[in-house]
Amino acid sequence: MQIACTWCGPAFVLCLFGGWGLLGGFIPLIPPSDSAAEVAAIYSTNPALHRIGLIIAMMGAFLTLPFALAISMQMRRTELRTPILSILQFASGLIVTVVLIIPILLFAGNSFRPERSAELTQLVNDLSYQMLILPWPPLIGQLGALAMAVFTDRRSTPVFPRWLGYYNAWVALLLLPASMILFFKSGPFAWTGLIGFWIPAAVFGTWYPVMTVFLLRAIKQEADEDLNAT
Repeated sequence: MQIACTWCGPAFVLCLFGGWGLLGGFIPLIPPSDSAAEVAAIYSTNPALHRIGLIIAMMGAFLTLPFALAISMQMRRTELRTPILSILQFASGLIVTVVLIIPILLFAGNSFRPERSAELTQLVNDLSYQMLILPWPPLIGQLGALAMAVFTDRRSTPVFPRWLGYYNAWVALLLLPASMILFFKSGPFAWTGLIGFWIPAAVFGTWYPVMTVFLLRAIKQEADEDLNAT
């Protein structure tokens, strides 16, 4: 079951960027500098395909929950008594699932009635992008709890390599520039820019396959320890 939960991570990345991004038609990103008429025209193009892509993305967003559970199941091995960090990581992962599903639903709401007022379509589009990109605090909760669990692991054979803790701290740091999308409508800090979106999106998207590799190793390590104990 832990292995199945672990593979939900890469599956989520495929569903998000393939469903929301490619099928949904939101990559290339809709520039925040576009006029209301230009934004509305994009939603009016192939709306049925947009809806299918968003359904796939919504299903994929749920997959972050079992993935977070798999992480906590391995993190619990690093904690001797009350698994505070494991609980914090899973609770943060639960919030991540919610904050992913809500903007996807807003994108879907826009695609459901593309003939509505262009200004309203632009407003919902703005909210959708900001709610998808901006809420980094629960992600920081996940990454911080995991990094702390790695650094405080006192087992003779650690569950995760120590450098993975530094990697998670570095990912957390690179997510912070996403905050700049509130201040810029063009350039590298906008939600179409390198710093505002693409760097945070790249580290976010690659974190799942990287963690998958080390989760699978940790699960095998746990199984081997159980076999040796019997």
